[in-house]
Amino acid sequence: MKRIEYKRLNPPERTLIGTDLSNASPRARQGLIACLQGATDPSFLDVLNLAQDLLRDLWRTENQDTFIFPGTEEAGMEAVLVNLLEPDDIALVGVAGYGGQRLADAAERTGARVIRLEVSPGHVIPDAMVEAALKVHKPRLVGLVHGEASTGVHQSLANIARLAHQNGALCVADVCSTTALVEVKVDEWGLDACWSGSQKGLSAYPGLALVTFGTRAADTVRQRKTPVRSYYFELDGLRSFAKDERRHQTFPAPLLYALTEVLQLAYEQSMTYRVSRHINRRDALVAALETLGLEVLAPPENRLASSVVVLVPNGIDADKLRQGLLTPYRLDVGSGLGALKGKALRFGIQSHSAQPGFLIQAVAVLEYLLAEQGYTVPKPGAAVDKLLGLLDP
Repeated sequence: MKRIEYKRLNPPERTLIGTDLSNASPRARQGLIACLQGATDPSFLDVLNLAQDLLRDLWRTENQDTFIFPGTEEAGMEAVLVNLLEPDDIALVGVAGYGGQRLADAAERTGARVIRLEVSPGHVIPDAMVEAALKVHKPRLVGLVHGEASTGVHQSLANIARLAHQNGALCVADVCSTTALVEVKVDEWGLDACWSGSQKGLSAYPGLALVTFGTRAADTVRQRKTPVRSYYFELDGLRSFAKDERRHQTFPAPLLYALTEVLQLAYEQSMTYRVSRHINRRDALVAALETLGLEVLAPPENRLASSVVVLVPNGIDADKLRQGLLTPYRLDVGSGLGALKGKALRFGIQSHSAQPGFLIQAVAVLEYLLAEQGYTVPKPGAAVDKLLGLLDP
């Protein structure tokens, strides 16, 4: 057998200012140095219980069925859908971008019949569209994306949840791009389930799914006519961590310790501070990009605080811009998704990555790269000046 040649791993450091993940907080790194423990260790379970309590506080919910378990944010989505949907159920899914399309595709895998409520990029799903579809289709479930990171729009949830309940449906939401970034009020808004991951607004490490189920959702699972089609994600299995006979015996403890550290940090800071910080960063970045003469996709009234999607001017190669930011400047910015592929860049404004220095560097390099491709910058240097003048310390 041919000898495998290798050398020490030395992946280049990146400044993560796309929408998929953020740089890890120093508090998260502290969690990784703790000792490895098993999933049945009483000390480990104490930390897990603390993390779940902190998550309940962050999401403003009293739901006992609030879980943290190994898996990406998509695992959280899958857990909600496989528990709440049965074959031939009808699900309404709002599709305002890539996140909504992903949610609709996953719902179809349960055997449910999915009705897609689609709008063009940059728009939210209107309440009236949902209300009309509820009356026509009588669905089991309505699914929405709270923060559509592919288009930079912020979807309001409370009224749609109310409409869903009035028509006998559950309301579930993807809160991956809003958790710890903008307010998520599960109980007040009437959300029956929602999910997120550990790597975006919390600035921990990828690999943990965060999920909550309300009482309506738990009742729906109990009344199922068919078994849940997943051993791993079944609600009773997620609950089994609190039982002597635990279904899931393996858990990456250091990832939980890292997450717990940043959940504590969010609790210490308060959402009032975190929301104002991310709005400041977003508004400053938007102003800088507009000073460059670029168009930001989402309108101000529906603009997400954690994601700014900017359209690339005609004649400019979006992929070349993104690669130029990455090499040699190590600035990892998201590319356009779906209908915006090759037409946009996605800037993430997420917790530890929402630092003024990161944004200043990104705008300065972007201006240079645009000019390099022949774009006429309206007033060289003005975008960085605008950013400096608007960013809070």
